[in-house]
Amino acid sequence: MAGGVAAEGGGGGGEGSTSSEETRNAAERYLKEVTKTFEDQQEKLVIFRKVMNDFGTKRMDVAGVVERVKELFKGHNNLLKGFNFFLPMGDEITIDKDEPPPETMAGFPILLCRNEMSVFIDHLWM
Repeated sequence: MAGGVAAEGGGGGGEGSTSSEETRNAAERYLKEVTKTFEDQQEKLVIFRKVMNDFGTKRMDVAGVVERVKELFKGHNNLLKGFNFFLPMGDEITIDKDEPPPETMAGFPILLCRNEMSVFIDHLWM
């Protein structure tokens, strides 16, 4: 996928959306990328898991998750765009135009069903 990033394309469910299994696979690849990116910054990984756990237990809403993830992954456009796949349409993280262009995230499907944060969160604890 030449220069592709997870946020390109996209589905809002319905025709062309992927299965939960594909979403779980994408979540696994995304988490590996996050872990690799922050392997020397374990505190960011801990904070990310806490944010996702807070969302899963309804202590944080989607807007709160977006705000925290955008702050946590600032400067890592590839991770920000990749995270958009797990957000409901309309709640995507916008990338600051002054930031450098995103890196590629190989292995992500072009189309992925939106609104799959619950699948993503379930995968965090597997």
